[in-house]
Amino acid sequence: MAAHHGHRHDDHSAAFDFAEAAPRFKARAEAEAAKYRRLAEQLANPADTIVADIGCGAASMAFALAEVLPEAQVVAVDAEPAMLDLVRERAAETGAGVRAAQASVDDPDALAEVFGTPADLLWAGRVLHHAADPQAALDHLAALLAPGGRLAIGEGGTAPQYLPWHVGVGRPGLELRLIEAGSRRLEGEGAEHGSTPLPYGWNLALERAGLTEVHEVNELDATPAPLAGTALTHALESLQTRTEWFAHYLSDDDNAAWARLLDEDGPDWLGRRRDLHHLSIETYFVAVKP
Repeated sequence: MAAHHGHRHDDHSAAFDFAEAAPRFKARAEAEAAKYRRLAEQLANPADTIVADIGCGAASMAFALAEVLPEAQVVAVDAEPAMLDLVRERAAETGAGVRAAQASVDDPDALAEVFGTPADLLWAGRVLHHAADPQAALDHLAALLAPGGRLAIGEGGTAPQYLPWHVGVGRPGLELRLIEAGSRRLEGEGAEHGSTPLPYGWNLALERAGLTEVHEVNELDATPAPLAGTALTHALESLQTRTEWFAHYLSDDDNAAWARLLDEDGPDWLGRRRDLHHLSIETYFVAVKP
């Protein structure tokens, strides 16, 4: 079948189906619990009494903060009912004191209703780039902070890479085109919602929101080949998820190549290779309300 490049002009929606994705969000959260616990320890202050995970998804940060700050009020906020159901399910399973609340980063009134008093710490991980107006969303969050409160956002960094440039299946650069497809899906999602992309860096956006002491933290994961055990499982699950989510933005030839590489029963399955590695950078920014 001939390859098609660029956007496909049909009724495809770039928006995610959160109800369908909920089990994967939960599995990912459980696998990354230790990472978020470490991050929560870095961000939390023992004096914090009101903290929240904004655009929480499976609420990895909310549950980590509940561990680190057992006396604090911890709120997991999301616009998607499926994600809030998942939070409540996890809270019931773990006994964690995490409250679920529905609000969008694009709705300042709904956000304000979530908190009875100003917050000490707000975390927004990989959500603000989905906002209709990211700068306005940051402004809304900054307004929720108490003086001296902190806003931490997980934005930027690099997409994970696991494969050599050429794997012998399909054209060279297969994984680079997958990363580019993810960017085009995000662009398509923004076009559907009439969003305005942020035309400057997140550090400047935090300053424009009236926050100070802005600093950036980059965490490098550079696990060399060969991946094994949980590292290999995580790599395969990440590639499987992204190839499914971004399939519409890949050529037919690339989709066929990924199908071969991710077929556990096929001769080209990536899980049998010894040249997979993990290279990525996770970036977050922290700022303080004067």
